Amino acid sequence: MEEVHGMVGGNVDLSCISPERKHFDLNKTLVYWQTKNNVLLNSYIPGEDTSKYIHLKYQNRTSLTLEKMEKGDFSLHLSNITIEDELEFACIVVNKSNTEFFFTSIVNLRVAANYSVPIVDDKTNNTEVIFTCTSHNGFPKPKVYWVNKTDNSLLNQSLQNDTFTTNEKGLFSVSSVLKITWTPNISIECCIENVNLQQNLTVQSSFLLSPGGNFIRQTITTPPNQLKPPEKTTNTVFFTIFGILLVILLIVGIGSRKLCKKKHRYGDYTGPQGNRQMAETTEYI
Repeated sequence: MEEVHGMVGGNVDLSCISPERKHFDLNKTLVYWQTKNNVLLNSYIPGEDTSKYIHLKYQNRTSLTLEKMEKGDFSLHLSNITIEDELEFACIVVNKSNTEFFFTSIVNLRVAANYSVPIVDDKTNNTEVIFTCTSHNGFPKPKVYWVNKTDNSLLNQSLQNDTFTTNEKGLFSVSSVLKITWTPNISIECCIENVNLQQNLTVQSSFLLSPGGNFIRQTITTPPNQLKPPEKTTNTVFFTIFGILLVILLIVGIGSRKLCKKKHRYGDYTGPQGNRQMAETTEYI
């Protein structure tokens, strides 16, 4: 299976290249692109307008190139990507004369959308500090971490309350509320992780005691650490042959990072001393 990545609203090419033959007579070739559930994205049948067979949600969003197909490249161009496109797709190339497969290819599309830069608000009553971290319009559902920057410890998730919402496009927004005991020189970091993009968005908020005895608030936003996702992984997987043959019979009318793991001490917020139990989180570089 080949894995490709696409951004919401963007375009992507789903690869389907003949492993052996470099020339195809398109008068004797049938091509089908479909989902695992036999939803048709596009097809090629010599001398026939196949647009009527394309599922409504893929109308005017997919295209095949005749010149490339003659040379064994049956890749599909998919435009205006949505989160509903995060699926496995099958490319099926068939000999029209006997309906035998020339070859098949499976592509797994992973869809992502960038989250907005997190914003951290805070309020305190001298005994407790409440931090709220928000980020919007990303995909897939994010992971949220809070880090005590005074000793680089990952805070217990029992201290935070995460709320996720989705908009009409299915994009996620998150609001994470962290409650900790007030201590001098608090320094907290909120981290929003996008797994599909292999990306962390972080913002740091601090209460620092000045030499004059006053508390100074500081906010530091770190540019995202991002590694471009691998575009392809290989491992042959095939859909059920029976389902594919049904589509052919219906239309023709003939009988599937480089990571740097950074260790953080893990526990409650106890100021600069922290605690000593160890756990791992992932940082992308």
